[in-house]
Amino acid sequence: MQRREEIRPSTIAEEMDVSRPYVSQAHRIAEERIEQLLIHASSVLRVDLDHLDTSYGIAVGYCSALKSAVYFTYSPEIGVQTWYRHEGDCSGCDKYEECEAILYQLSKEWDIDLPVGLPPTEKGAFLFDAIMGELEWEIRI
Repeated sequence: MQRREEIRPSTIAEEMDVSRPYVSQAHRIAEERIEQLLIHASSVLRVDLDHLDTSYGIAVGYCSALKSAVYFTYSPEIGVQTWYRHEGDCSGCDKYEECEAILYQLSKEWDIDLPVGLPPTEKGAFLFDAIMGELEWEIRI
């Protein structure tokens, strides 16, 4: 999280009472692991990745079978999550609360306010559009 917030390694080292090289090595190892997790998730789901950023823990790709953009996120709080861009009626879905919780956590981590009263599909589209805008990434929809 501190890396995402662009806190300097020297500041992190000072706060943790460790050396700056230790912090740099820990960042490098963490980013390698995050990259492996995101690539593995996309591979398992047969999604071709268009973008990947390990410092933010996000990858974006396209699922040809479902003709949908797919977002892969890594968060220390919720692990690796996959979100397919889709439309649908969420009201009867047994995953409604789970989706709401995931979107809320991601919006908190990215400091993006979600609109109130929308179903998870629309909140997800709003959130990921905002994230893509921040990263200046284009997606295939």
